[in-house]
Amino acid sequence: MISSRSGRKVAAWVWLLVVLTLGFTALRQGAVIDTSLMALLPASEQQPLIKRATEQQAAAYADKLLLVISAEDELLARTGVQLAVDRLKALDTQTRLTWQAPDSETAVDELYPYRFTLLSQETRTRLSTGNGSLQYQLALQRLLNPISGFGSDPLQDPFGLYTDLMLSLQSDVPVYFDSGLLRLKASEQPAYLLSLQLLEDPFSLSVQHTVNAVLEPLMLELAQQGISLHRSGLLLHAAAGAEQARTEMSTIGLGSLLGIILLITFVFRSPLPLVLVLLPVATGALMAVAATQLLFGRVHMITVAFGAGLVGVAVDYALHFLCEARVLPLDRIIRKLFAGLLLGLISSVLAYAGLALAPFPGLRQMAVFCAVGLIAAWLTVLFWLPVLSCKNATGQLPAAVWLNRWRSSCPRISQSSWLAGLLLVLSLGSIVVIWQGEARDDVTLLQTSPHALLQEDRRVQSLLGNGSSAAFLLVTGKNFEQVLQTEERIQSSLMRLRDEASLQGFKALSQVLPSQQRQMQSAQRVRALYASQWPRMANLLKLSPQQRATALENMQQAAGTVLTPREWQQLLLSKAWSQHIISDGADVATVIQLQGDVSQSLKQSLINLAEQEPAVYFVDRVSDMSDLLARYRAEITSWLLLAYGCVVLMLVLRYRQRCWRILLPPLLASLMTFAGFQLLTDGYNLFNLIALMLVLGVGLDMGIFLNETGDSDHTWLAVSLSALSSLLAFGLLALSQTPVLYHFGVIILPGLLLTWLLATLMRNPSTGETTNGRVTGTL
Repeated sequence: MISSRSGRKVAAWVWLLVVLTLGFTALRQGAVIDTSLMALLPASEQQPLIKRATEQQAAAYADKLLLVISAEDELLARTGVQLAVDRLKALDTQTRLTWQAPDSETAVDELYPYRFTLLSQETRTRLSTGNGSLQYQLALQRLLNPISGFGSDPLQDPFGLYTDLMLSLQSDVPVYFDSGLLRLKASEQPAYLLSLQLLEDPFSLSVQHTVNAVLEPLMLELAQQGISLHRSGLLLHAAAGAEQARTEMSTIGLGSLLGIILLITFVFRSPLPLVLVLLPVATGALMAVAATQLLFGRVHMITVAFGAGLVGVAVDYALHFLCEARVLPLDRIIRKLFAGLLLGLISSVLAYAGLALAPFPGLRQMAVFCAVGLIAAWLTVLFWLPVLSCKNATGQLPAAVWLNRWRSSCPRISQSSWLAGLLLVLSLGSIVVIWQGEARDDVTLLQTSPHALLQEDRRVQSLLGNGSSAAFLLVTGKNFEQVLQTEERIQSSLMRLRDEASLQGFKALSQVLPSQQRQMQSAQRVRALYASQWPRMANLLKLSPQQRATALENMQQAAGTVLTPREWQQLLLSKAWSQHIISDGADVATVIQLQGDVSQSLKQSLINLAEQEPAVYFVDRVSDMSDLLARYRAEITSWLLLAYGCVVLMLVLRYRQRCWRILLPPLLASLMTFAGFQLLTDGYNLFNLIALMLVLGVGLDMGIFLNETGDSDHTWLAVSLSALSSLLAFGLLALSQTPVLYHFGVIILPGLLLTWLLATLMRNPSTGETTNGRVTGTL
């Protein structure tokens, strides 16, 4: 602790140099604001292939922006498509637009050489029945019906096997080509698909602004003409989350700041105290942002919104200094406050450090942001305020006198048996409620998207026949052949679930790339078809002996042509299936995508299916994350209780028998708040527990100051002002539409209020005020 005036000035300049250096370093690196919801979640603890599959499925959704334009009239819908294409040209540098059918069917024709080894499931069934007579009858119907639209080369594919393959592939595609446009099959109205491939990060605020600046006017323009535009894409959810965070950051931060300005102006009746209060807050915020940026490389929007509550805590130190400055000479203020300031800082930083115990990168950012901000504000009060404050003690503040009168009328628990009994009953009742409470570990608590946007997204994905990318089957093996054989083995179970209407559908790589074993089996069935049915077909077509021989040669050549995975990956058609293939170099895996919603009963059926196949895994990202929340909720509770056990030990060593006055207010407030929350809701979660730790930290800070100063009037004023500013900062979190912030605020708001009220009831008798070193009065 520095006592000389020259020493204080040197310390102030050194601290200024540190602040400027850290701020300039972070500024040079450039501020990066993160709006990704997944950045709040812990890294996957699953095996590498499952983790990679999950990331690949999410990435396939992340860089796409899908638009569906529909209208009651087909011509009107097509007009809307053309209008949209014209407006979307403004995004050529950020996106790549696909809205027309390809000029040729090259990708489809690539499969023609494999027409006898790539058989559809329906064709395989027909060939296995009656020596292929069903396939012969179908081919005959097509030949005799001139308007069927099906034509086959009698020497290359007389039984129309390639036609069946194409029909099978197209039946699973939700889009068909209509006069050069991509029309959706599932829509009752004429609806067309436009796909935007994002060329830049969807979480970039500038990209979000640019894209929305085009889409929002386009939606209004189309709506005026009676044309609907529905959207789906991660960028839209990221933009909504960023906008919500910006709004709430302004509400929380500015609301707290305005409340503090009104408080300080009313209590001190001077502009200088306002500046001295805001200086530690501004410095703490600057250092918090800079440190977070340098340590994590980016700052999450929710971190900034939550960190806005730092305003209400950091102001505590400055308020204690200013209140004591009214009754003490400047050279004695820090000496009197240092122990309380240090213990208060340690308890508060420990409370925020509890966030760092959670495995969530977003919560760790909040821990660093708040801890660094508090330490910076503390050092600012210690080094700058004694230098900048030039007034000597001027006497008691009117607000301190009024607050003293109010608290003197309140009973003290040490002198009121009925009050002690009431608190005991409430505490025991709270413990019973908490003991019977249930946890609600739901990852949807992290959902920030508006309900209307979620509905719009589901509508588009439903039209495309897509389910949630969070649930899928992962098939693993040592090579492609092993994986494809496993897929084919479980397809029968998946088709049974589809026939039972449990599963809307599925997309598996083996549907377009069968295993080599199955391809050879298909070739055998084709040879059997020719052996039993080709003579009849040749006679019917009146083919010459040479033509018959040529057809048999063509069949033998095509039946011996097997499509290998290496050759498949060279085809244009394979690009549409690239997200189904997962590889980590040593092993191979494929993803079977599930279409439609996955109900609880279907989920259990898929889990049972995966348990029967050692190489198959059912992956449900939402369920896995909820399980992680439950596990870490238990772990973080244990670690935080251990940390606060250390704090209690520290307080007992310093305050001995007086420590109950420090510990009981935040402890009882936490019990009653938590019990009340459980009575009004359907369960608690990890974020409620962390909020309780913050209540304990702030409450301990309050008790430490009161005991260090003997419950003096101006300390009570500083504590009350700090509590009120904290209520403004954290209480506004309870109004947040972001579930994470809401679950913090809904605990902290009543928790801090109860802590302040209980501290009043458990106070020590005041030892009086000191003005210029003299005791001026006692209670």
